[in-house]
Amino acid sequence: MNNEPTLATFEAESNRYYNRNFNAGIIHGIFFQMGSAFGSIHTVLPAFLALLITGATTAVGLMAAIEGVGTVLPQLFTAYLIEDKPRKKPYLILVIIIRFISWGILAWLTYSYGLSNPKLILVVLLTLFSIFSLAGGAGTVVYADIFGRAIPHNRRGRFSGGKQFGGFILAILAGWIVRYILGHETIFPFPINYSIIFSLSALSLAIALIGFALIQEPIYPSQNKTKSLRLMLGQASVLLKQHSNFRVFLLSRSTIGIAIGLAPFYIVHARGSSTFDGGQIGLFLTAQMAGAALSNLLWGWMADKYGNKPVMLGSILIGAAATITALIVPSIWPPAYALVFIFVGAMISGMKIGYSNFILEMAEPTMRATCVALQNTIILPVTALPLVTGFLLESISFPTIFKGELILLAIGFILSLKLIDPRQHKEGICVL
Repeated sequence: MNNEPTLATFEAESNRYYNRNFNAGIIHGIFFQMGSAFGSIHTVLPAFLALLITGATTAVGLMAAIEGVGTVLPQLFTAYLIEDKPRKKPYLILVIIIRFISWGILAWLTYSYGLSNPKLILVVLLTLFSIFSLAGGAGTVVYADIFGRAIPHNRRGRFSGGKQFGGFILAILAGWIVRYILGHETIFPFPINYSIIFSLSALSLAIALIGFALIQEPIYPSQNKTKSLRLMLGQASVLLKQHSNFRVFLLSRSTIGIAIGLAPFYIVHARGSSTFDGGQIGLFLTAQMAGAALSNLLWGWMADKYGNKPVMLGSILIGAAATITALIVPSIWPPAYALVFIFVGAMISGMKIGYSNFILEMAEPTMRATCVALQNTIILPVTALPLVTGFLLESISFPTIFKGELILLAIGFILSLKLIDPRQHKEGICVL
């Protein structure tokens, strides 16, 4: 008797467990976003590094590079390795456990050795953050596949909307909690304050793990590996040679990727102000989450009505607004520096929507995996550039770096203008 699941039984199982998977997925998504806010690479971690060591710009640059490389590096290999696995849920559970344990260890070590051995904390932080980022990069691929199975296609919109809305609410709440903890140094002195924040990140991820564990993963009919890595890379080479629109897209994505990689330095720049206090870190985190939440509504509407190209262009302009604000605001009114993080949140939200959806529309269905994999491979060297910036900031000023960022954003804007929108012109679609 053949016990192999069929497409019909898969769809029946998906519909049967829809309510359970919807609710469990929401719990996982919103608490995962809350955990990420407590450990934000753009606010909390750079501020922590600035207190931990002198000359923190190099460490901040290294951490930004680690996040970029870790997010991208495992995706192609993970997609290939899990392609024929009938169940993928155990892989993502392992990823979440790794991330949860990483923050728990960091919280304990920060509390125990934050004052007596800051170099140890730095080494542990960079090591755990490397593991954390690599696990997250692998988990991105698995997550997309599992929720593609668990949530029927005609109900994914409400699921994504509910998850994003709830996630932003909890992320904003996380910002206020961080502001309270860091703003009351007499009650929560260093390193107790950051130990608590890292513990809250671990706790949020533990709740996210419980939510994900409750998901009933429908078993899709097993499939054999259809591609080798060599074949995939060969197709990628042909794409680069034959499709100018794809080349322009990759150039634009790479240029903007460099600019986004500079965002963690805004908090280090802010700490140079004589009026800066720890509580402002929570304010900046809240501002970033609020900017992402509010702009998400705008970007979604623009993408549906006008296409993804305007979203990309708009997010680049918002990124330029963040850089210009960082250059001029501290000398006028330092508390208004929160505007920088509102713009950063809006920029990152727009980039995620615009660039991710543009490449999905640009690639013919049979070429999507190759196009996405190639995009990630091409931008891999770009993700390491924040480390170079961190070194440069030891000898040159923040305004010089930010002016360079404006030049990159201008180049990215011009390149994006040259893109052919595949929604409007067939010649913009990549086919072999």
